[in-house]
Amino acid sequence: MRRIAASQQRQRLAQRGQVLLIMLVILVMGVGVAFYTFVSPTGSATERDKITAAALAQAKEALIGYAAGISNFTGGYRPGDLPCPDTNDSGFFGSPNCNTQASRIGRLPWKGLGLPDLRDADGERLWYAVSNNFKKDTRTSCILVGQLGYFVGAEAGCLNSDSRGTITIRNSAGTVIYDGSNPDQYTPSGVIAVIFAPGAVLQRQGSVSPQDRSCTNAGGSCTAAGVCNSSPTTNTAKCNPVNYLDILSGVEDNANFTDGSNSDGFINGVIRNASGNVILNDRLIVITYQDLMPLLQRKVAKEVLNCLSAYAASNNGRYPWAADVTDLSYQDTNNTRFGRIPDGISGNLLTRTVTTAPTMTDRWPTAGTECNMIRGTAWNNWKEIVFYGVADAYKPVSGLPVGGPCGGTSCLLVNPPSSLVDKRVVVTVAGKRLSAVSGGQPRTSVANKQNPANYLEGTNVNTPTSYTYEVQPISTTFNDFLLYQ
Repeated sequence: MRRIAASQQRQRLAQRGQVLLIMLVILVMGVGVAFYTFVSPTGSATERDKITAAALAQAKEALIGYAAGISNFTGGYRPGDLPCPDTNDSGFFGSPNCNTQASRIGRLPWKGLGLPDLRDADGERLWYAVSNNFKKDTRTSCILVGQLGYFVGAEAGCLNSDSRGTITIRNSAGTVIYDGSNPDQYTPSGVIAVIFAPGAVLQRQGSVSPQDRSCTNAGGSCTAAGVCNSSPTTNTAKCNPVNYLDILSGVEDNANFTDGSNSDGFINGVIRNASGNVILNDRLIVITYQDLMPLLQRKVAKEVLNCLSAYAASNNGRYPWAADVTDLSYQDTNNTRFGRIPDGISGNLLTRTVTTAPTMTDRWPTAGTECNMIRGTAWNNWKEIVFYGVADAYKPVSGLPVGGPCGGTSCLLVNPPSSLVDKRVVVTVAGKRLSAVSGGQPRTSVANKQNPANYLEGTNVNTPTSYTYEVQPISTTFNDFLLYQ
């Protein structure tokens, strides 16, 4: 019994020793890991980069959602409008506008966008700059001129598929990667907006002291809530971009930019001098044409299709005539099943439709919100590049409901994606001009605007009696966006 007890005791001691050894190994490994994490700049930088990248990505998503999500077209709101920067650190949109270059750079208006108080890895709020072409207040001018109401020289002020971002971006090597001067008229190379993570305080090149991010400077001050209340707000250090955004001497100063310049934009990344000291630590994320424009085209097509559907719902399922592509007054045209949208400038809008079918109404629906865009001034931005076609079975006919199932060419064909001739109506939003298409799709003269081949591609370049359309992937020779029913 004593031998058994002694054996059990030795076994327990051995097990206890193993446990202690394992705990010691774990402790040593833990200390080693902790020590490595503490001293390793790579591990630390990775985690910090993740924090900053997540904040930037969330801000970008919110801005794109704002620009593509506006549904109230009263007051001239346009798909694509982006808010003015926050210039006083209130968290709200800049007030009253951002018509000057200096007012188009400031903090991200996180409260106005419904975001949490986003911060980078150094605890700093994000900054933001917007291209003049996409700012909401005050909007660039898109005004109809001439007796017929077509555009002559006003296209630059419109926000549509032909719009361009105007901000230049360089990488950390100083190479231009987005050119706001847009030297290639077919390539939207400038960016629409930029979001900055300003990073920790540095001493800007050429400055005698580190960046000052306090509330008192040059007579400036803040409210108890930390809102800059000087005039201008840049008199307060906390609201002056030079105290957050850095400079690479002779290359770029991130505290300001010039629309449409390829030499005065922004530079991204962590840059060190010859001594290894960080001289620029601004991290950027951008909103490009490719990020935003497809969403705007979809939104416009959906708004137009909703309006057409609302009209048909109260008119025996039938749609109005289109405006002939050669008629730049945008009036509905007898027996025209393909063309532009009768735009609804004033009074009785669809007079040719009701001449054909007196039982059909002569205007877009006013109840509900389905036709707000077409009836509003925002429509001026898109009316030239939106087309639609209506099937023969759904064209204006007096007093008759829509007939039986589609047959022959009585309905529309959208192939690809389907070989079925079963569509009632097609809305097509033209993309930007394509250099690879014959003639380069010019859109400046009256004759240019009367030719649908300068806007559409493939079988979408239709005629009043055609019934065929197509959806294709975006390429150098096709970029139409279609919705249909």
